[in-house]
Amino acid sequence: MEYTVNGKTEEFSFDMKFIREMDRMHKISRFGMDMAVGLQTSLNAFLNMDSLTALSDILLGANHAAGGNLKTSDIDAFFEDENTDLDAVWEEVAKTLEEGKFTKRRVAKMQAEQAAQLAAQKAMMEKN
Repeated sequence: MEYTVNGKTEEFSFDMKFIREMDRMHKISRFGMDMAVGLQTSLNAFLNMDSLTALSDILLGANHAAGGNLKTSDIDAFFEDENTDLDAVWEEVAKTLEEGKFTKRRVAKMQAEQAAQLAAQKAMMEKN
């Protein structure tokens, strides 16, 4: 995947390096242990909560995985550029994550969990 950011063509890769980069970005500590939850956290925020900051994190991680060195401010400027079709970027990233070798299983599981939760909520509302 490529986008023009600050007048320069930048590459974005969703390979194993991407997974490691996402997990490096977001860690939590529990019971004295560090757990990498970056991919799961960002996917959930992006796919289930329509988080623009999660999209930014995903693009940043994908750029770093491809050998780039964009900063958050670069992604922000890309989003704010009047020539950027944010909806098209959103859809392309979502499709890439849904079909990607390293992400499709996690995305499918999250979508199934979301559908089950919605069905349970609907059943509960119909019951009341």
